[in-house]
Amino acid sequence: MGFCLMSADAFQDNLVPRLSDFLRQYQTDIMADWSNRIRSLSPARELSERAIVDHLPRILARVADIVESVHTGGQASLEEVPEQHAVDRLQRGFDLDQIVMEYGLLRRTILDIWESRVGGRIALSELRNFDAAFDESIKQSAIRYAQAREKLLRALDRVSEAALASADLDPFLQNLLRVVLEGTESADSCAILLREGDLLRARAAVGLEQDAVGRYSVRIGEGFAGHVAQQKRPVTLGHASEDPIVGSPVIRASGMHALYGVPMLRENEVIGVAHIGSKSAFEFSEEDKLLFRTVVSRATSGVVKAQSIAELARSEAAQRFLSDAGQEFSKSLDFEATLIKIAHLAVPAIADWCVVDRREGERIRRVAAAHADPAKVWIAKAIGERYAPDPKDERGVPQVFRTGKTEWRAEIIDRDVVAAARDAEHLDMLRAVGLKSFIIVPVAVQGEVNCTITLVTAESERRYSDSDVRIAEQLANRAAAALENARLYAIAQHAISVREQILATVAHDLRNQLMIIGTGAAVLTQAPGSGGTDRIQKIAERIIRTIGTMRRLLDDLLDMGAIEAGKLSFNPEPVAVTEILEEAYETCLPAAHESGLELKLESPDSDKRVRADAKRIMQVLSNLLGNAIKFTPRGGMITLRADPEAECVKFAVRDTGPGISESDLATLFEPYRMIEHRVRTGSGLGLYIAKRIVLQHRGRLWAASEPGKGSTFYFTLPRAET
Repeated sequence: MGFCLMSADAFQDNLVPRLSDFLRQYQTDIMADWSNRIRSLSPARELSERAIVDHLPRILARVADIVESVHTGGQASLEEVPEQHAVDRLQRGFDLDQIVMEYGLLRRTILDIWESRVGGRIALSELRNFDAAFDESIKQSAIRYAQAREKLLRALDRVSEAALASADLDPFLQNLLRVVLEGTESADSCAILLREGDLLRARAAVGLEQDAVGRYSVRIGEGFAGHVAQQKRPVTLGHASEDPIVGSPVIRASGMHALYGVPMLRENEVIGVAHIGSKSAFEFSEEDKLLFRTVVSRATSGVVKAQSIAELARSEAAQRFLSDAGQEFSKSLDFEATLIKIAHLAVPAIADWCVVDRREGERIRRVAAAHADPAKVWIAKAIGERYAPDPKDERGVPQVFRTGKTEWRAEIIDRDVVAAARDAEHLDMLRAVGLKSFIIVPVAVQGEVNCTITLVTAESERRYSDSDVRIAEQLANRAAAALENARLYAIAQHAISVREQILATVAHDLRNQLMIIGTGAAVLTQAPGSGGTDRIQKIAERIIRTIGTMRRLLDDLLDMGAIEAGKLSFNPEPVAVTEILEEAYETCLPAAHESGLELKLESPDSDKRVRADAKRIMQVLSNLLGNAIKFTPRGGMITLRADPEAECVKFAVRDTGPGISESDLATLFEPYRMIEHRVRTGSGLGLYIAKRIVLQHRGRLWAASEPGKGSTFYFTLPRAET
C-alpha cells in the first residue's frame, strides 16, 4: 500500500474528497471492518457488537472534526471520549497495549478503505491532523487507563484489608462504604442491603439516616433495591427522589438525584444489593460506576465469607443449644414441667420471648412464658389469659395446631400487629412486646399436635431466617420426644401402681390362707399320738416348709414390685459388722447342719460399723447363704467373713459347691434368671433383689467362680464413719 502526499489546494484542483467528509460518509463501513479486525483480541471475542463499537462513532466524529479544522481554521478536540473509552475497556478486561492496538487497527482500517475507495492520494495537512488526533487519543487513553487502574487497585486493596481486619460482617461493611465514598467523585451516600429470605435488609449505610440500618427492609421486586435484585443487573436513576420506583422515605426526602444500584451475586444468586447516590450529579461517571461495580464484586466474596463464618458460629451455637436442651429434657419425666422447661431453654439462646401453648379439648391454654427480663413475662401471660387464641383463627397458634405445619415471619410490621389485635388494649400490649420476627412450631406426640412453641425476637432486633426455622423444628422434635417419654412414664407409673395394688391385695389374701393352713399343720404336729402319728407329723412338717417357701416367694414378688416402682423400703443406720455376721450365722446354721454342711464364721478383729438397713442386709445374706446351702454337696464347707477396707467393708460368702460357668456369671443377677443345670426351687428373683438392695446402700455385689472349684459372692457396704 502506498500514498501520494499532496497539498490541500492540489486536492481541491483534482477533486479529491476531504478526509473529514470521507470519515463521516464511510463511518458504517469503517466500524464494520474495524469490528471484524478487533475480534482477534482475546477480550473482544466474547463481547457483543454493541459493546465493541460503543464509543467508536463518537471517536470517528471527533477525529473528523480535527481533520476538518485544517480547512475551517476552527478549534476541535477529542473532548473526553478517549478517556471514557479507556475506562470502558478497563472494565471489560482490556490491557493498555490492547487499547493501543485498537487505535492502530482503526487507523489501518480507515486508510485501507480510503485507498480502496479514493486511491493513494491524500492531503499532507489532513494526514498530519489525522495522525495527531490518533496520537492524542492514545495518549489520553493511556493516562486515563493508568489513573483508573491505579485507583481501582487501591480500592481493591482497601477492600481486602477491610476483609482481613475483621471477620465480623458489620465492621467490614462499614469499611467498605468508606472505600466507596473516598474512591468515587460525586457519591454522597452509599448503602448495603443483605438478603434474608425474600427480604433485603439495610445492614450498613453512609450519608443516610443511621437509624434506618437494621430497621429498613424491602421485599425482592419492590422499591429500588428490590428492583435491582429482581433484575440481577446494575440499575441507574437520574431523579431518584422523584422516581416512583424508589420506596425508601429516607432517599425520597434526601433530594437525591443520581442513584446507582448493583446486585451482589454469588453463583447467579442475589445475596444483597449495594447502591450509591449523589445530590449533585444526575449521572455517575463511567469510572465511578466501574469502581463501584468492581468493589462490590470483590466485596461480595468478603460478605459470603463473613456470613459463612457467622452461620458456622450460629450453627455451632445451635447444636450446643439443642444438645443442652436434649440433656435438660432427659432430666424430667413430668409432662407439664417439660413444657415449662422448653420456654426457659429458648430464652435468650434463640429468642427474646418464648411461649408454649397446649391444647386441652377445644381450648388453647398458655402453659409457659419466658423473657430475658423476668419483669416482662407478665405481658405474655396477660395476653394469653385475656386474649387466649381462638381455635377457629386461620393464622398463628390455632392454625399451627390445625395444620401441624410451622408458621413464621422474618419481618413483622405494624400493619401485621394491628391486624392481629382484637381491641385497643390488645394492640397496646402487642406493641409493648415490640415484635420483630416470629416462629411457631408444632410439637406432635403420637401424630397429634399437643402443643406449640412460639419464638419471638424483639429487643435484639434479630430477624429469623430459614436456618432458625430448622433449629426451632429440631427443638420441637426433641421436645416431642421428651413429652412422649413423659407420657409413657406416666402410663407406666399408673400401670405399676395398679399392679402394686393388685399384688398387695392378692398377697394379703394368700397370706391369710397360708396362715390358716399353717395353723392347721401346727395343730397336727401337736396332736395326741396314734398309729399314724409319725406319718401325719412328716406331712405336717412338709406343709409348714412349703408355707415358708410360699411366703418367701410372696416377699420376693412384693420386693420386685417395690424395686420397679422405686418404693423399696430403706432405713439405714450405723450397725456393727459382727452383729450382722453373727445373726446371719445363727439363722442359717440349723439349715447347714441339716444339709450335712459345715458353716464357718470368720469375724473381723476390730468392731467396724457400716451404715445399713440391718433387716435388708440380713435379707441379702440369707439369700447368699441359702443358695450356698442349697447347691453345695453334703460334706462341703461354707465360709462367711467380712474384711474392712479404706471406705467400706467387704462381705464374702464362699462355698465348695460345683461352681458357676463364665457365661452364667454374666447374667447371674438378672431377674428371673435360673442356672440351667440346677433344679428350679425359687422365683429366680433372689440375687436380683439382693443386688438392688446393695446398690441402694451405695455398695457393689458380684461373684467369682470356676466350675468345679466353688463360688464366692462379695458385696460391699460403706463404713459408718465415712
